[in-house]
Amino acid sequence: MPSDTGEEVKEYLTTETEELKKVSDYSGLNFDECLSLGMDTYKQLFRDAFIHDMKQSKEGKEYLEDCWLLQQTTPDRGKLKERFGGDNK
Repeated sequence: MPSDTGEEVKEYLTTETEELKKVSDYSGLNFDECLSLGMDTYKQLFRDAFIHDMKQSKEGKEYLEDCWLLQQTTPDRGKLKERFGGDNK
């Protein structure tokens, strides 16, 4: 498990069903129903549950914003012009 110092910290207490519990809590389905879902549906529910949980705190919202920014592949030309000045044609 990563720490604030960048060093790996050994995790002594681990759970085997944490992801399943997150999907169950988010969807309202019991464990058996979650396990019978198709993989794509299960993973979508897990993703949505993770995002929902992260949106509950300021730090989580900042993390999601950082993730969104890292996914961007095209520059925001309007913001660049705003920050560095007009059109240099």
